[in-house]
Amino acid sequence: MTGEGFGSVTMWGFSPALDFQAGLPSRKGLKRAEESLGNGEPVEVLNILLLGAGDCRHILKTMAHRKRHQARKIHIYVAENNLELLGKHLLLLTLALEPPHRMGLQEKAELFAELYGNTLIRQQTVQYLQEKANLFVEMITDLDYSDERMPTIDMSQLKYKERDYLEGIFKFWRDPDPKYFNISSMWDNRLRQYLAARYDSRNGAFDWDLSMKLHELGAKVVCKKEYTRWRENGLAFETREGIYDRPNKSMASGIVIKRRDGERVPCRGYWGDMVTGPYIAFGVDAEEKSLLKTANGKPVKSSEDITLHNLTSMFYELQTGKTYRLESEKQAMDTESKIVELDECKEEADEHREMETDGDLQNHKHGNREFYAPICCEEVCVHFLPLNSVPELPKKSKFKKLFDHAFISASMVQNLTPSLEGIFADHSTIDIELVKYILDLNKSQIDGFASRVTSMAGDVGFGPADTSEESADSVNGCFARFVKRSTQ
Repeated sequence: MTGEGFGSVTMWGFSPALDFQAGLPSRKGLKRAEESLGNGEPVEVLNILLLGAGDCRHILKTMAHRKRHQARKIHIYVAENNLELLGKHLLLLTLALEPPHRMGLQEKAELFAELYGNTLIRQQTVQYLQEKANLFVEMITDLDYSDERMPTIDMSQLKYKERDYLEGIFKFWRDPDPKYFNISSMWDNRLRQYLAARYDSRNGAFDWDLSMKLHELGAKVVCKKEYTRWRENGLAFETREGIYDRPNKSMASGIVIKRRDGERVPCRGYWGDMVTGPYIAFGVDAEEKSLLKTANGKPVKSSEDITLHNLTSMFYELQTGKTYRLESEKQAMDTESKIVELDECKEEADEHREMETDGDLQNHKHGNREFYAPICCEEVCVHFLPLNSVPELPKKSKFKKLFDHAFISASMVQNLTPSLEGIFADHSTIDIELVKYILDLNKSQIDGFASRVTSMAGDVGFGPADTSEESADSVNGCFARFVKRSTQ
């Protein structure tokens, strides 16, 4: 799974976002939480393992749709191959949880898309990235402050050296000098290497990949203009008028490369996908089916339009607990304005009360740090796991039969070994991402991968899910679902 076009670092997913609570079978075996969710009653706990997702799409959708299901405490354990990806998770989840008085729905969706899928961003976006980098440096070096500032995310399981490395990543993000990460040059160099003799006729190569591969696989909403622009310079989303000329440093990652003399050296660059694009996660399907309509055989809306709608709807539901409807968009915006007013009044009252009661204590505790509460999402807690920790999970008693569900990306399926059987609960399920949208693979390779993951899941005690059930396997062939076999 390390093709030149696919890249060696999974910067985004190659499958649509999933709500982990949707379509799962009855959870009679779930544990009860010791803590409640505000009403004093213990609730069920759903423990989920997320291996190599590359982005936070599944976390975001699960968080946004949490009110559609019965009250549960959801713990999501995230393992990635690169610490830069954990930093990107932190960045995008922090953005998603920005309170409404700090950022409106439209601005949040556009900013998220820009940071998520663009190599080049606007100066305003750079300022936001630098602001958050400063915050993250404070959080990673003071976990008590991190717990208070962003209670949804738990970084306590990271090792000290990994936290030090993350601190270095965040300091790199906040460095205003763009010359240290010339992503345009890196993109062009990799493009030349990938296309080789086809570089001079690259527009034809782009058009072939779009029409004969991506469209044939079902992603017809990805239009030629946006796909060609992204393949040429890595600019996936042009959501606003402006100059996209600043490097998106959150796209940087480090790998070890072998030089001609045999020496291995670390190298920072862009090592992600350059063929499929960041459109699959949020931009090829939607609950609002009118967005998928066609006219004269062509989609009415582009993948960018669908991405922005899906992000807006998730952020609205995350904020209000109510489903976002396209026909009531104005009402949604009016509701957001009311929420902003209420939040501002509440914030002023809280600040006044804090100043009267323990203002000196707060100032001593936080120093000059800016502090404001994110959108409350007490139902979900995201735990970052150390690098290369997956083989170690079965050795720790706290992970014994812990996980009720797991998502495993195509890039990390090699971690699904028989030794992991003990970490899965008796009623557990697994979703494995298939390679449908890895465009460098042919049909026999795609079919061979599906057979391979079925065999690997069987070695861990899982069998194919009943296809009569509503499952992730029905999402355009992007996933395969497996259920734990009964031991009785």
